[in-house]
Amino acid sequence: MEKQNSVAKVLRIIGFAVMIGGFLLASIEGPGESTGGMTLSALFSSFVTGMLFIGFSEVIALLQKIYHQLSQSSSSDNDKVEVEQPLVPKEWQPSPLDLDTIQELYPGQKIKISASPFEDYCVVQIEGENHIEVVEVGGFKPRKITADSEPVLVNKIQNWFEK
Repeated sequence: MEKQNSVAKVLRIIGFAVMIGGFLLASIEGPGESTGGMTLSALFSSFVTGMLFIGFSEVIALLQKIYHQLSQSSSSDNDKVEVEQPLVPKEWQPSPLDLDTIQELYPGQKIKISASPFEDYCVVQIEGENHIEVVEVGGFKPRKITADSEPVLVNKIQNWFEK
């Protein structure tokens, strides 16, 4: 059985109470007035206010469901081995902006930047050094990828570069 959030429950009750109270108030006060403008205004405002409360309660209830699903899946994911996304070679070229931002990662160093066969990953050769570095340019700013963080990707790119 799912545990319902108490805040969502209270907001839902308040929403229905506001709607029912507005209807009752409008029906009691309405017949005594000469114009129906105030009655309609009270009905409309109580309906909108009640629906806002009910809507907020639904949002909270949905967020609670998402939280429970994520917490259950993360506890069961600890037992599973992480599945790697397949890396598909693709022909692409980094943009001039990508090249400039990669250059900023290596201030004062002469580097050669090449596109790897895997989209959004570049190979950086630092002049005077024997190894290469892998840089991802697909995010907001480029970041260096190490063999510790993504060993399969780095190994594939190193094997491609050595050929």
